[in-house]
Amino acid sequence: MIFVTVGSTAPFDSLVMEVDRLVGEGVLEGGMAQIGNGFYIPRNLKWFRFRRDLTAFYEQADMIITHGGAGTIFEILQAGKKAIAVPNPDAIQNPDILIKMSREGHILYCPHPKLLRHFIESSKNWLPRKYVAPPCLIHEVIIKYLL
Repeated sequence: MIFVTVGSTAPFDSLVMEVDRLVGEGVLEGGMAQIGNGFYIPRNLKWFRFRRDLTAFYEQADMIITHGGAGTIFEILQAGKKAIAVPNPDAIQNPDILIKMSREGHILYCPHPKLLRHFIESSKNWLPRKYVAPPCLIHEVIIKYLL
């Protein structure tokens, strides 16, 4: 199953429209889309606007196509799923985290929805590299500050 998520901060109709078109053309098998406050209503995908927790959708998905928000990216990395991140120009002004995670082999970075078909084809022979979070040392910084 394909799962598309656009987050909650800004509409990303161009991403939902492109995935819906690719499902309609048979490039992708059906799936589910979280469309947020977008205006476009998918014809070939099941959809919903918002859910408090997307974990169940991540777990069921074979592939996740995401807007690339940092919170969503780290949830997907934790789930260990194939993911294509397409930055929403109305929400993400600096895609550095997406580029870094792509260079390290954890996700595929697609700079524009119109290029999605290529990245979907590439993903068929690609396996994501497992993400291991670096140790959190913020407690040490806080202790130093307090002393």
